[in-house]
Amino acid sequence: MHLVFGQSEKPFSGELIYKVTKVDSGSNPLQPANNENEETKVIIYAKDSLLKIVNFSAQNGFQECLKHLTKNKSILLLNINKKGYAIRMKQDESIMNDSLYSFEKKCGFKKNIGGLKSKKIILRHPKIKNELTCLYSKKIAPKYANTFEELPGLPTIYYLILEDGLYRYQLESYNSYAPPLSMFMIPEDYQIVSMEEFMEIMNSEE
Repeated sequence: MHLVFGQSEKPFSGELIYKVTKVDSGSNPLQPANNENEETKVIIYAKDSLLKIVNFSAQNGFQECLKHLTKNKSILLLNINKKGYAIRMKQDESIMNDSLYSFEKKCGFKKNIGGLKSKKIILRHPKIKNELTCLYSKKIAPKYANTFEELPGLPTIYYLILEDGLYRYQLESYNSYAPPLSMFMIPEDYQIVSMEEFMEIMNSEE
């Protein structure tokens, strides 16, 4: 069950950088724990209702996604064998299923995380025995983190349960400015396809 908090939707334009750390190896013993020297980040560029989400890891390189918040549309950008693909994502593919996550406000410490004053909130999930302490900032709407939209503000420290374990996300920095609109456009030389069409192309090239 989710607690829905009242919040004012403040448009944000700028950049958010999260550092990602694996907390445990979960159910996949073949997945090694995070190497402290392996840099993993999520960089989010925002321009009002437009997002560009860049996932970066030293192991896998870059993965980019464009998202229109009000239209609930997402495009995954991939470059494979020097060919660019813009893959239209269905709504159930492009948003995280957060129905098992629940939150409870807690009075307590306030802390500056990544330049944002943050308050404490408790996260619970059936797969986690203990409750986890997260932080959020009311300065920016939660939708810009592209994770939990029912929080009372942008999560500055939060956790996600993925297939290979539990991950901790911490805001390293935020910068408010106006990114160019071109940053949120599909490159002209990219082929626009559905996920099904993309899989057919990949299978035909094997």
